[in-house]
This record gives sequence, structure tokens and C-alpha cells, in this order.
Amino acid sequence: MRLHCASMLELPEDFAETLARVLEPDQHDAAAAIIDSATRLDDDGLRRFLEMFAARIRASAAPVRQEELRAFLRAAQGGSASAS
Repeated sequence: MRLHCASMLELPEDFAETLARVLEPDQHDAAAAIIDSATRLDDDGLRRFLEMFAARIRASAAPVRQEELRAFLRAAQGGSASAS
């Protein structure tokens, strides 16, 4: 999984590998695109996205699917999608 973002320089070197371990294996590219979209949110929206993502990871050991990430993104954008 490759994430291309100037702010990625501030993350740990193994961030992408760590992130890949919690994502559905065949959905890394789609997840990267969704996460990239989340980085374009304002600070509050990005915070909401990351909080939902982190809560999901804490709630279940199952890999996170792109559909879940899309729902988090919509909710963070102020949409009506449920975060659960």
C-alpha cells in the first residue's frame, strides 16, 4: 500500500505497513484513495474520520473494508452515513 501525501513525512516509517495489517487485503488501493480523501477534510472532519476508524479497529479484529471507510468519510463530511 502506498500513500502519497506531503504530511506522510511526519508519520512513523512503518505507518503504511501497520495500516495495511488492519485493512482488507484486496482493498488496499481503494482504502488508500478513501484515506487520501479524508486528508482533504477540514480539521474537524479529519478528526471525526480518524476517531471512527480507530473505534472500529478497537471494536473488532476483522479487517476494515472499504465500504466501512466510505461510510466513515461520508459521516465525517456531515453525511447521514452511520459510523457503526
